Amino acid sequence: MLAILRAATGYGVTLLGPLRPITPSRRRPGFDKQDFRIDWEHHTATCPRGVTSPPWKETRLDGQPGHWVLFPRAACRACTDRLSCTGNVDGKGRHLILMPRPLQGVQNRARVEQETPHWQARCAMRAGYEATVSETVHAHGLRHCRYHGLAKTHIRHVLTAAGTNIVRLGECFPPGTTPPRPPRPLTPFQRLCQNTTCPPGS
Repeated sequence: MLAILRAATGYGVTLLGPLRPITPSRRRPGFDKQDFRIDWEHHTATCPRGVTSPPWKETRLDGQPGHWVLFPRAACRACTDRLSCTGNVDGKGRHLILMPRPLQGVQNRARVEQETPHWQARCAMRAGYEATVSETVHAHGLRHCRYHGLAKTHIRHVLTAAGTNIVRLGECFPPGTTPPRPPRPLTPFQRLCQNTTCPPGS
């Protein structure tokens, strides 16, 4: 989310990429984080059944600041949707972990958008160049440059891309001119079958 926010606010670029899905513990019928109404001014959250939490506490999420929202146990125990909402059986109240307001808004919007056919069609275009980027990184050392300065690094990237195209073109042959390949060696099971004879009538 931080990368999406920085790209939008710092460079005016819409960064397209899938977010991590909801954790397996939340994949059940019930209320998700987007179903709660967040009061950023009073630091509280209200569930779909109208219960408002006490002011949240500050916490850390992967080294970044966040908010820990805990609903009262008594209110959650009396709720008919408790089991589907909290997923626990020991009577604890529902809790939420919120990111800072700008990041939380980015996450909410992105998770809604990535379920739409339009977003999925746009993201599908990444399949073509993700493999190319992976090849240049792992096979041709794209992330390591022996030169200093943007101009020299840019030339290095251009030459790496050109070399990648040459390698790929070298693996292409006109129809009907593909050179013959040696047959694959037999597997141990195939060799065993060749060396084993079945008795007559078996």
